[in-house]
Amino acid sequence: MSIDTPITLFGFLMVFAPLAVILYNYLVLGDDLITARHLFLLGCAKFFGVAALTTGITKLYRGNHPFSDVLLLFTGTAIFFVMFWWAYNRWNLPSRIAASRWRRSPSPNVAGVLFVGSIGLFLGLLASVLPVDIPVIGQITNVLGKLLPAASVALFLFCWLRNPVNIIFLAATGFALMLAVFVALFGAGRHPLFAALMAFPITWYWARWRYQRPSATIGRILALGVGAAIVILAYSGFRHDHMGEADSGIAMDRIKQLLRFEIDTGGDAESALREDAITVSLLCIEEFHRNGEPEYFHTLWYVLSNPVPRQWWPNKPQAVGESLPENLGEFSDGYVNWGPGIIGNAFHDGGLWMAAIYGLVVGGVFRIFDDLLRRQPSNPWLIAMLAAMSPKLVAYSRGDIAVYTVELLGLAILFIVILKVTGLAFGSTEEDEFHVVDDDEGDWDHIEETALD
Repeated sequence: MSIDTPITLFGFLMVFAPLAVILYNYLVLGDDLITARHLFLLGCAKFFGVAALTTGITKLYRGNHPFSDVLLLFTGTAIFFVMFWWAYNRWNLPSRIAASRWRRSPSPNVAGVLFVGSIGLFLGLLASVLPVDIPVIGQITNVLGKLLPAASVALFLFCWLRNPVNIIFLAATGFALMLAVFVALFGAGRHPLFAALMAFPITWYWARWRYQRPSATIGRILALGVGAAIVILAYSGFRHDHMGEADSGIAMDRIKQLLRFEIDTGGDAESALREDAITVSLLCIEEFHRNGEPEYFHTLWYVLSNPVPRQWWPNKPQAVGESLPENLGEFSDGYVNWGPGIIGNAFHDGGLWMAAIYGLVVGGVFRIFDDLLRRQPSNPWLIAMLAAMSPKLVAYSRGDIAVYTVELLGLAILFIVILKVTGLAFGSTEEDEFHVVDDDEGDWDHIEETALD
């Protein structure tokens, strides 16, 4: 039996089902539109749906797959999402954890906001313009730094939307955006640029659009989303014009190309609509289930060992997205990093039961973060964190989840440390300052204005 048709049908299902769930949650159940869960589901539409369509329609396979491999892929997907849904909607533990956390935050006064925003921009410069070659510190800035200017954009913009007469925040937003784009173009990765662009819909939603008509909110976010997609497509057309880390001259040249808004309909821009996560997931099923053995709990060992620099531990665990193509001889033309998909990661780490564990953990963690957002919807620090994490949340289903887990944990820990220092230096406030008394009417007069004085 040909596997192309069922994979293609699976692709159509996975393109529309996540989007339908997002709209159902928002329009029917009254949930917030932009949350960690919904960003993840948005990515699933591409990295499950579009990826399956790419595999089924173009017959993009890297192995010889009987129908049993496809059944395992479908079963693993079903198990993951069932457990994800249960952990997010029915498991009480995440809600209890969220209820007892993040009770105090730094006071979002001008000094504190400028301090945190400046740190984000400075770390972005250290990650690109002035890279740090110090073990541990260098890894932290190089891996996380380029995402932090997006947090600064969101932080400044949110505070300006809450207090439009304060032109300091407006000027800081414009400066942070320019620097975030400049930093993002030091290299070929799209995540820093995506984060800088996503800062606008995320921030505007939580600052204003959350309290307006759903139809208007959806329209505005779609408009910004289309604009961001056009910019990413334009960048995709030339992002590999210089391999490796760029310099300021190359970054400025890329900015000029972005401003010309030339979208290449072929090459790398076309590849943005093609995904191989399902292809690699099937390969993982073949390599680590049917023909070989899993590396049990590999993601856990990778996360635990990651703080140790590789120059100190050359044989420390390697991400499957790197080790798999290396073992198959795909490094002959240079460095290769595959996205194995979250189901591919599950089969690499154990099998179907690991898909259940991943669904449980991912759903639970997203519920904790989203509950914090819902409880403190006017907390600019949480909004800034969400903006910085947004590309990793969207791409998490593509994987390698070991790498993305490290990056998400690193961002969370770094934010907490920065905010602890900020609270000590500029004062902190109880979470009540970030509550919205009347969500239904969006009556901003009821919100404590002293938080932004």
